[in-house]
Order: sequence, then C-alpha cells, then structure tokens
Amino acid sequence: MTKSITTKEFFFNILNGVGIGIVIALVPNAILGVLFSYLSQFHPILEMFNQALLLMQFGMSFIIGVVVANQFKFQATDAVMIGAAGLIGSGAVTVNQGKFIFTNIGDVINLMLVLIISCFLIIKLKGKFGSLDMLILPIIISVFSGFIGMITLPYVSVVTKGIGNMIEQFSTFNPLLMCILIAITYSLLMVTPISLVAIATAVGLQGLSAGAGNMGIVAACVTFLMGSWKVNDRGINLVLIIGAAKMMIPVYFKSPIIAVPLIINGLMSGVITYFVGIKGTPMSTGFGYTGFVGPANAIKYMDGSIVINIIILIFAYFVIPFVFAFIVHKICLNFLPKYKQESFIFKEAS
Repeated sequence: MTKSITTKEFFFNILNGVGIGIVIALVPNAILGVLFSYLSQFHPILEMFNQALLLMQFGMSFIIGVVVANQFKFQATDAVMIGAAGLIGSGAVTVNQGKFIFTNIGDVINLMLVLIISCFLIIKLKGKFGSLDMLILPIIISVFSGFIGMITLPYVSVVTKGIGNMIEQFSTFNPLLMCILIAITYSLLMVTPISLVAIATAVGLQGLSAGAGNMGIVAACVTFLMGSWKVNDRGINLVLIIGAAKMMIPVYFKSPIIAVPLIINGLMSGVITYFVGIKGTPMSTGFGYTGFVGPANAIKYMDGSIVINIIILIFAYFVIPFVFAFIVHKICLNFLPKYKQESFIFKEAS
C-alpha cells in the first residue's frame, strides 16, 4: 500500500471486507447446505461435498482477513498473514485436550478488532525490517495480533451474550409482542457484525421466537433489496435476493437512517410470524429464506395440508414482505429527508 489513508477510509475498508468475506464464506452452505445434508445419506461422495460446504463456512475468519487485506491493496503475503491473524483470534478454533477443533465460525466483532490491529501494524511496519520482513512480520502480524484476539475474545463475547439475554427477556412477553420485538431486533442486527445464529443458539430460541428471528432477517433482506435495486449492479442485487444482506454492513453504517424501514418491516414480519404461526430452531433462526432454511423448518411445525402450508409460507416469506418493503421504501423516500436511494450504493475500495 503506497498512498496515505484516512481514519474513515481505514474503518470502511474493514467493514467492506467483513461484509464481502461473510458472503463468500457463508453463501455456499446457506444455498446448498439443506439440499446436501439430505443427499449426503445416499452416497459418500455427496457426504464429502456436504463436508466441503461446512469447511468453507468454518474458514470464514481467514477468508474475511484476506478480503479485508485486498480492500487495502496489500500484497498477497500480507493478506495471508492478516487472514491467519483472523483465524487465530476469532475464536473459530478451540483447543480441547491438546486437539485443535473448529467449533464455530468465530466472533465477528472480535475478528474485526484483530483485523484493525493487524492491518494497522502492516501499514506501520511493512518494509521497516528490510530483508527480515518475511521472518519478523508473520510473528507480529499473525501470531501477536491473533494472540491479542485470544485474550479479548471472552470480553468481546459479552456483547453477544448481553443481546441474547435481552432477546430471552422478550420471550417472556405475550406471543404477539414477543414476535414483534424479536423480529425488529433481528432486522436491525442482521446487517451488523453480530452473529445472529450465535445469539439464537446461546439462548436456545425455539418455536415462535425462532420463527420471529428468522422473519426479522427476511425483513432486513427485503429492506436492502428494495433500496439496492436501482443503484447497484445485478451481481449485488442477486446476492441480496439470495438473502446475504450482511455484505451491506458498510452501507448500513454510513446511513443509519435505514434503521427506520428496518424497524417497520421488522414489525410487519413479527405480525406475520404470530398470525401464520411460523416456528423454527436455533440453527434455522439466522438464515431467513436463504437456502429455504427458514421455510423448510417452519413447514415441519405446521398442521394440515402440505400444499396449503406451502402456499401460506410463500406468501409469508416472499409475497407480503417484498410488497410491504417496496411500499415502505417509497414512503421513506418521500417523507424522510435523509433517506435516499443513493444511500444504498455498495462500493468496494478503489
């Protein structure tokens, strides 16, 4: 990296890289995971492919690190060091009786802290050691930055646990209010570094509460899709159609006014959850309609004709949220001065 960089550019490079990296790592399993988890029982090769999808997902912290480095236009060797720092410090790998085990995809907030440290050190130290760079920098950038992440992980994880405790309190309210509050919360948090699956599994969201979280993610996806449709290219919009709204993290941080339609769409999603009776499990909560994980789990809990239930879920997951989000988007454009179509433009670092 040869040019100077402002503090704002630095942090938005981090956010852009995190958003893109999450999509790269998680979308393959989100799209194909349900299908191949079913097909894997029929042949070992299909089981191996299913395992490959999961391994891609577990490699998220390394992938995000490499993508963040690319946002800064770092060299390939620097990108690998930053990716390694992310893998070490994210918490994705734990040690149990001397064995290193992938236990989750890592804490994204702690991962961002590690990436901030490692990218800052690259900028400040690159070339300072001359021919010894290749010997010294991997220790400082990868091992030291990752080690800092290992130390901070228990404290940063308190954020996720605190949000989980709040959502757990929502589950004590009457069912309609519970569905609305959980759906709004998940809608607001979907396009942040916070792992919604981690929250759901931490508090054990089940039944309607899990369904409400799932529908809150749908609300976030359709909110960003409506805003993005006219200002981004087909590739970005296709990713949003799939349901990978996490890539819009930098857009959300630049324009927090987007929280208004997120709240409104989240409220509607909560109402839909209650009246349709959409239910789920902790693991299905974080996917929305991506890979049909949400609908596939919801239909298991529904009684009556499967054909009627499929039609109901099509309206609940696709027709009503999309139409309602379109109307909300138009109203916000007309009545919210700071809410503009251009706010949804997604830009990678140039």
